[in-house]
Amino acid sequence: MLNHFNKAHFISASELLSSKIIPKWDFHIHTNFTDGKASVRQIFHQAIEQKLEIIAFTEHTELWRTDNANWFKCYIEEIEKYREVFKNEIEVFIGVEANAVSFEGDIELTEQMKGRVEFILGAAHRYPGLAGRRVQDLSKTEAIDLEYETLLGLTFAKEIDAIAHIGATCTKYCTPFPMNLTREIIREATKNNIAIEINPTYHKPLIVYLEMCAKENAMLTMGSNAHGLSDIGLVVKELRKILS
Repeated sequence: MLNHFNKAHFISASELLSSKIIPKWDFHIHTNFTDGKASVRQIFHQAIEQKLEIIAFTEHTELWRTDNANWFKCYIEEIEKYREVFKNEIEVFIGVEANAVSFEGDIELTEQMKGRVEFILGAAHRYPGLAGRRVQDLSKTEAIDLEYETLLGLTFAKEIDAIAHIGATCTKYCTPFPMNLTREIIREATKNNIAIEINPTYHKPLIVYLEMCAKENAMLTMGSNAHGLSDIGLVVKELRKILS
């Protein structure tokens, strides 16, 4: 039976700023089924050791990220196995991080995934229409425009719960993504009841991003973008630093 991820697992940015009460949650974790370094079992143990209360596994959906054609079935089975073992210690959701494949909010998601996942992050990884070009080969203007158009499409995506790391691909590979455009994406997503991920790996300084989300009345999901055991719970630690 699927768990039910709903708006109760979103956090109001303004309330987070005012209350300074930080949930022990992490909704962006990758495993060695794609580009993460740790197994599902290791992540369960680490999350419990970190005293997290709720986590979501959010494996990448792009086929090129894995050599195992049957990875998704195995991924589900592993999570369900350990979710039962540790059911009294931590709440866990089965999720994915799905790349945008059009400027209209379409995401890379199979029918099998649609029927099994409980939480979906929408992301701008490789922009639609690059035709073999890499993001780092784009001009600054092209990268900004394509990131913006891709993210804007995700603000209308019916299948996603939240948008991951706004501006990250453009910033990482080409040029800093403008804050005014980040704010536009936050505003449009909020209008459509899509949450915004607050992600300490890419959103620096974190307090500026959090305050921007609060001004737009955004709801948040907390994500560490964890690819290794040491990353798990990073979002909780970083929020504590800026809100203490």
